[in-house]
Amino acid sequence: MEIDIDGLTFFSNFDSGNLANVEKCRGNSNSDNVCEFNVWTSPDCANTPYEKDYSSWFYFGIRGNVPNKKLQINVVNMNKQVRLYSQGMAPLVKSIPEQSFWKRISNPVNYKVENGRFILSFQYQLPDHAESVTYFAFCYPYSYSKCQERLNCLERQFHISDNPCGLKSDTIYFYRELLCYSIEKLRVDLVTVTSCHGVLEDRECPLKELFPEGNKPRCHKFEGKKVFFVSSRVHPGETPSSFVFDGFLNFILRQDDPRAIALRKYFVFKLIPMLNPDGVKQGHYRTDTRGTNLNRVYLNPDYRIHPSIFAARTLLEYYHFEYAVSSHGKLTTIPLYQYNQGSPLAGNKLDSRLKQHANSSRKLDFDKVRGLKVIAPSDDGVAFYVDLHGHASKRGCFIYGNALEAAEDRIKILLFAKLMSFNCTHFEFDSCNFSERNMRARDKKDGLSKEGSGRVAIHKILGITHSYTLECNYNGGRIVNNVPSASSDNEGADLAMPLNTTLQYTCLHYEEIGQAVAISALDIINANPLSRIEKSEFRNMNGVIRWITNYEKHNSRHLRQKKSRWLRAE
Repeated sequence: MEIDIDGLTFFSNFDSGNLANVEKCRGNSNSDNVCEFNVWTSPDCANTPYEKDYSSWFYFGIRGNVPNKKLQINVVNMNKQVRLYSQGMAPLVKSIPEQSFWKRISNPVNYKVENGRFILSFQYQLPDHAESVTYFAFCYPYSYSKCQERLNCLERQFHISDNPCGLKSDTIYFYRELLCYSIEKLRVDLVTVTSCHGVLEDRECPLKELFPEGNKPRCHKFEGKKVFFVSSRVHPGETPSSFVFDGFLNFILRQDDPRAIALRKYFVFKLIPMLNPDGVKQGHYRTDTRGTNLNRVYLNPDYRIHPSIFAARTLLEYYHFEYAVSSHGKLTTIPLYQYNQGSPLAGNKLDSRLKQHANSSRKLDFDKVRGLKVIAPSDDGVAFYVDLHGHASKRGCFIYGNALEAAEDRIKILLFAKLMSFNCTHFEFDSCNFSERNMRARDKKDGLSKEGSGRVAIHKILGITHSYTLECNYNGGRIVNNVPSASSDNEGADLAMPLNTTLQYTCLHYEEIGQAVAISALDIINANPLSRIEKSEFRNMNGVIRWITNYEKHNSRHLRQKKSRWLRAE
């Protein structure tokens, strides 16, 4: 929309923009030095049959200025975000050309609940130049267009030969594919990053309903590696996840960092940067353009109305089977706690027809290959599944995992979380949640269960132990970790000290979280050439595992006691 009021132009007709209406406040609300406006955000799927009551995301621009006056904005129809703003959350602002980067508004932010409505108010001094454009946003924006521009740039930078088998083994393999189109015909991209270690002449199978660019060959297969799967922006307003994704991707693409080289040697990274491009482009907070929370449909996605989720689940099943076949018996020198041992809850199945498709150009239909032949749990093809999110109510950066039956598996997921706290100043181990209750919790608004989320569904379907949701608060955290130094003085190995002392996150903090995810995976397979474990209080991995084992025993006993109290109360 675009509207002119008293010499100012309010507009949101751009990628990820959200503004529904504006009116100037009259009467006593305006002092001599303040010009005040009420603004409304558009709820997800506004003015359609699918409209939902999600209205936290706002992102709009203002052209012009109000000389000698401050501008006051009242966002009058937001979802109730009392906890978030009570913790110091502030809108983001940038002014072109004066200030090309986003920063949080420094003036005090006020909020109130009036007649059941949450109203957010803030003031800002617009630049003096009439041609300036000032933008305001709920959190750091990251649009669909920005994602596409970044992928285009990386594709040019890391263009790979059609025959990578003849390249040096450490050469970076970067391959971008059109995984599917969204409902609104936007790209859902799949990015593969690894090295040329183990590259084969064979290419991955075309998959039914996916990879619509039929004239473009699939990416190459690799042997002796497991898949590390990362996805982001299933909820469009959770923009911190895109900066975490960027931090992860930037790190694994470092050409000379020995840790990045090791990561590319041991893993094939399969990355989906934007699962809900329609919602992102429309400026939605939580749903797609049909009002669907896509992170609740993983148990039964429909490619016609949930194309990206259907694609993600199909890929995970394919890699679970395909890389189990191609890498079987190749990784016996790596410690036991390296890879998943599966779960008795999972039905890890493989039809022998999958092998027949390995060198075929025909499209593979997983509905016809499920349910026949069992894969040994330790041989599955996906080592990690991490879905990236933003979070409004709980402070800090943390992970949600699954409640696993075997103590050995519970120790593995706790170990990964603990290693994250070694590798990132702002990861909060004590805020992580691996409870059964959190696997089954229902959303307050729509009543949908987390059993349909990527984290829970993928674990139950495939038995992946390291199946996580990574959550980052929109505003900040509670603690700053005392991160041990790395085991080498190699340039770039040590983290800088905290970027500020207010614990309010910037894009750089989110990127640091993404970097830590990658480094912690190296630690857990005992392949980090610049590990921080040696200089931690635990001295070595065995020391960390002993601490985790004691921690897990204590928490399991505490949980059993809580369950007993709940049963007695019933």
